[in-house]
Amino acid sequence: MRRCYKTISKKIKPSFRLNKIAKVILFVSPWSHNAVAESNEVEFNSAFLRSALDTRTYSQGNPVAPGNYTVDLYINDKWKGHVDIRFENLDSQSHVAQPCFDAKIIALLGIDTTQLSQDGLAKITNGNDCASLSNLAEGLSANYDVATQHLIVHAPQILLLRNARGYVNPALWDKGITAATLQYDYNAWHSQISNSDSQSNQYLGLRSGINWDVWRLRYRGTLTWTEGQGWKYDNSSAYLERAIVPLRSNLVLGESITDGKVFDSVGFRGVLLTSDDRMYEDASRGYAPVVNGIANTNALVSVSQRGVRIYETTVPPGPFVIDDLYPTGTGGDLLVTIKEADGSIRSFTVAYASIAELLRPGTTRYTLMGGRYYNSTISDNPQIAMGTLRHGFTNLITGYGGVLGGENYQSVAGGIALNTPIGALSSDITHAHSTLRNEVKSEGHSIHFAFAKILPVVNTNVTLASYRYSSSGYYDIDDVMLMRSTKWASSNGDVNNTTNRKNRIQLSASQTLSDTFGSMNISASTQDYWNRNGRDTEYQVGYTNSFNSFNLNINVSRNRDLVNSQWDNKIAIGISLPLSNHAQAKYLNSTYVTERDHHGIQNSLAGSAGENRQYNYSVFTNLDRYDNNGTKTTGGASGNWTSPWTSVGGSYSAGNGYQQYGITLSGGAIAYDGGMVLTPIMGDTMAIVEADQASGAKITNNATLSLDSNGKAAVPYLTPYRQNTIELDPKGLSNDVGLEVTSQYSVPTAGAVVLMKYKTDVGYSVMFTIQHSGEEPPFGTPLLDESDDTVGYIAQGGQSFARVKNTRGVLRVRWGNDLLQQCTIHYQIPPTTAKDTLRQHDVVCQ
Repeated sequence: MRRCYKTISKKIKPSFRLNKIAKVILFVSPWSHNAVAESNEVEFNSAFLRSALDTRTYSQGNPVAPGNYTVDLYINDKWKGHVDIRFENLDSQSHVAQPCFDAKIIALLGIDTTQLSQDGLAKITNGNDCASLSNLAEGLSANYDVATQHLIVHAPQILLLRNARGYVNPALWDKGITAATLQYDYNAWHSQISNSDSQSNQYLGLRSGINWDVWRLRYRGTLTWTEGQGWKYDNSSAYLERAIVPLRSNLVLGESITDGKVFDSVGFRGVLLTSDDRMYEDASRGYAPVVNGIANTNALVSVSQRGVRIYETTVPPGPFVIDDLYPTGTGGDLLVTIKEADGSIRSFTVAYASIAELLRPGTTRYTLMGGRYYNSTISDNPQIAMGTLRHGFTNLITGYGGVLGGENYQSVAGGIALNTPIGALSSDITHAHSTLRNEVKSEGHSIHFAFAKILPVVNTNVTLASYRYSSSGYYDIDDVMLMRSTKWASSNGDVNNTTNRKNRIQLSASQTLSDTFGSMNISASTQDYWNRNGRDTEYQVGYTNSFNSFNLNINVSRNRDLVNSQWDNKIAIGISLPLSNHAQAKYLNSTYVTERDHHGIQNSLAGSAGENRQYNYSVFTNLDRYDNNGTKTTGGASGNWTSPWTSVGGSYSAGNGYQQYGITLSGGAIAYDGGMVLTPIMGDTMAIVEADQASGAKITNNATLSLDSNGKAAVPYLTPYRQNTIELDPKGLSNDVGLEVTSQYSVPTAGAVVLMKYKTDVGYSVMFTIQHSGEEPPFGTPLLDESDDTVGYIAQGGQSFARVKNTRGVLRVRWGNDLLQQCTIHYQIPPTTAKDTLRQHDVVCQ
């Protein structure tokens, strides 16, 4: 279903200028308040007008000629879609054609047909009759706005079907067009260190797809190059999926991962059928954690999950945030590695675990999977199958459970989630039977508790507090497959040497102190093991506040892991100071960092430039003191340009004994039967905007995007199964190009590429000053071209703004049927010296 405006007949097309004229007439009439009544006629006093005009056309409201129109349909100010609707005159004396409603339109509006009259119900089912809305039931009314082409229906609530909040009629879901997509993210990083080998890395992340009807073919891969090791290509996933609308589910065929709702996410090659919450009203969206860290130099930051690098970028020194990770399920911790320009490497883990959510009463969610286990770092790929079920029994209780099994591994899980006055609680137990290397059998269980609550009075948001206990014989499927793989066997000789978790506790909470005193956040985690002494422990406390002239950020972390068996403490105190109140103000940032064997201060100046802030830049200088290596000074710069086709950036830094530089490149392309569109920003669900010869018009939803030289643009980040508004800003367009509409709506299905065509009026714009027999033609008289299309109207002073198709031609002016009430204009418009200069032409109508 393509979302575009279409008018069947240009001759009967309503005009914005005509609407304005009608408003003037209604204003000067003492009876104008009755003009909107469907059955009332209004008599105008033409003596108020300075020139002759036949006002009978407006006696019933703005004229609407009979015909077929494509309109935006609303009910009680809620958009219901683009529809083709027939307009007919209810009697021979009418100048305002009325919309005819049929059963399809009534269903789209969500009107309860059991509340309609018997005669009205018969009319909407008979395609030959024109059913006026006011005759179907008392309280129903319709108003057509000829200026915006909006058909607005008003209905009492009792006449409407009851739908849950956020409901969007599946009839509006747009499966999109056939298209091929490609998204790329390239990062190159090089560091030259004195008296040492240089370090170079290159990363190319690719996400490609093909859309055909309801099917979505997706492929993801990464190509990496490391100096001394060469190239390596990883195939993250390749799968075919589609929505199963009657089941509100998604079908996946190929290589993917499960959603992690009951069991942790599992990679597989096979078939997956699972409930898709996005198809439901007010459904929760996919989740990926936000990664926070601190870099000391222009550093290379990479994020890996389950052995696959899923993200890599270059960041300037100071605190950084990665909040745009592509969702990869809700289970499997993220390994974040920071490679500094001086060669030092640090890493930490971000918890990415699931908590069973409460469901509404009567709601059921399920997952069915069958195929082979898949992990790119493990050679063993046994057959596996999984099934999970979650059901909301009451407002208080949600139950969930599942089975996961195959060769060498079987597990069963069950649990309950409670919505209690003290908070949301969940508890579950998983029992697993494993066959390890050398056919060693192991059996055990894991118990998990979780809690979430916004504490009253103090308003503390405890987003996650969980505890997990695992017996000595419990392993999850990833642990078992890793222990059976040849890689593990070559480096570990005994099963007893494996790292087997015993207890794990983690907490995350945030607290807003007040508007004056800012906010705090805290996170902590600790875990111990059955076969190793000690604990992995991490604490982090943060404080942020905004003052009149600067922002303050304090971060304190303390962690200990079993690799180095010692505590690492780090404190970072940062101040951000805007240097002006301008929207493109530069920011002066200063951060003091102290940690074991090191303390220093990082200073940077960052800002943006360009009309749409498409240029971003940062320069920095650092002063660091190391207990073992003395004092080091570092400086550098980085910048990024978001062009209409791609996003490109670069960085350079130098310090004691090293130099670093790097580049980044990201963007995408969409190919379809109308050509190819390049874009700096890609998303999974997209819209292609087409507006003929409207090059340069900006996308209001995203100021960095504008229509290219072909009048096209790709708009990312549409929300699937929800109403999305795409609006064009005509500012900057030539006077010779006009947008007939500036905004449209679309409800795309997941992964769709929808086509949104904006019809334009292209011609030669000119301001005519018209004289006829030494007088001005009557106010409001239309100008007709050779095709009998209206190109303008006579305004005050005999002036008319018109857009004609040719530089020379003939226009007709007709304000009555008598020959003395008609005249002809022969015009030849003058050239303009500038793109935005309005042509002006004095003419005589003869």
